[in-house]
Amino acid sequence: MVSKKIKLMSILTIIITTILVAIAVIFESKLKVVSSISYYGNSIYIDSLNVIQLILISTVSFIAAIYSYKYIKEEVEEKEIDEKSARLYYILFNLFVISMLVVSLSNNIVLMWIGLEATTLSTAFLIGFNKHKLSLEAAWKYIIICSVGIVLGLIGIILLIYASNASVSEALNWTYLVNHYSNMNKVIVKFAFSFIFVGIGTKAGLAPMHTWLPDGHSESPSPISAMMSGVLLNLALYVIVRFYIIIRQIQGLHKMSYLFIVFGMISLIISSFSILKQKNYKRLLAFSSVENLGIITLGFGIGSKIAVFGAVLHSIIHAYGKTLLFLVSGNILSAYKTKRICKVKNLIKTMPINTVFLMMGILIITGVPPFASFFSEYSILIASIKNNNYIVAAIYTVCLLIVFAGFLKAFMSMIFDKSEDYNEKNPKDRENIWPLALAFLAVIFVSLFSNGEINSLINRAVNIIIGN
Repeated sequence: MVSKKIKLMSILTIIITTILVAIAVIFESKLKVVSSISYYGNSIYIDSLNVIQLILISTVSFIAAIYSYKYIKEEVEEKEIDEKSARLYYILFNLFVISMLVVSLSNNIVLMWIGLEATTLSTAFLIGFNKHKLSLEAAWKYIIICSVGIVLGLIGIILLIYASNASVSEALNWTYLVNHYSNMNKVIVKFAFSFIFVGIGTKAGLAPMHTWLPDGHSESPSPISAMMSGVLLNLALYVIVRFYIIIRQIQGLHKMSYLFIVFGMISLIISSFSILKQKNYKRLLAFSSVENLGIITLGFGIGSKIAVFGAVLHSIIHAYGKTLLFLVSGNILSAYKTKRICKVKNLIKTMPINTVFLMMGILIITGVPPFASFFSEYSILIASIKNNNYIVAAIYTVCLLIVFAGFLKAFMSMIFDKSEDYNEKNPKDRENIWPLALAFLAVIFVSLFSNGEINSLINRAVNIIIGN
């Protein structure tokens, strides 16, 4: 039996994330009237770009918190973890959320970095939560690689502060830097942004710095995998974009956009071929995250309004689509007790409810209409053709097709291959379904309103990025 203290911590986490959702909605409604909101002497700065991050952090955390209630309860009852570990889970869960909020709301560029490093510390313990050999190995790999990346990012930030030719107090302020870019030393800024891109790009899971991600996402608890893939990767890329908004205004530095294109294409190519050979369905989903971050990065690199619009829309739809898939994978793991694709059979018979969500998740994440992911991917393709990036467009299209084939190959065998051992409906099929439904409803909402309310929000964010 789960103690009252664990239940209380679980319910409190759900309440906190519910409040965060309400706050995000309030801020979004205020930003329809004003371009930005600031508090505490401009230390907290909110505009249409980071309110999207606030919405994603709050809603995905809310869904993960609901899922965690049953997930942790079952882990304790099956003696996979003890009460102490369950308490630690909720403490780390909330620290993870707070760290992400610091990154998204801070106007101080060093505080952004501190928040990003704090997410590394909290999620490292969550990756190694089960204390198995593979999970501990994945946690150490994550700490080492991401810490090296974060240090490189810090070097870039220090160089940028130095290049600003301003006092430290002024140079720490993002809004000051974006309004006084003309005073910056171009040569130092080039090196600064290169360090920032590669360093923080490691945290975003961009290839070839992605090597921590397949292990980290596959070994962490399913609700944490959902939050890391759906929100944390987006958030790291958001930090890079914040710095790019400053850089792209400086005359003569427009070619820095090629960093986005090159690393976006590398991520697409490596992840698409890696997906084809995966034997672990959680690792497959992790490589899919690398692929989708590659798509988003490519959109930012192309840089036209339609491309950036596609990138921002894709970041939103990927957050909810990947949350759905990782939570479904958690239910499958709970029922089958294995992550191996070849060991999971006849899902259509044993877990029909989860199968429906799994199939919807596959269609969402591979960009099949009528979901908004199709329109985001199509926008980036059209933008690359309009910009005469024909080779990029061709490779991009081939990679999307390879990923679609890889998903079909892996998940269709899990769904339709019959097995004598798995012929009856599993009672776990009805457990923890509501969080899946919420994630799917979020995708439907984004898809239905991508030409209305959400279109307006994204367009405001796009204008901030491209400087209009």
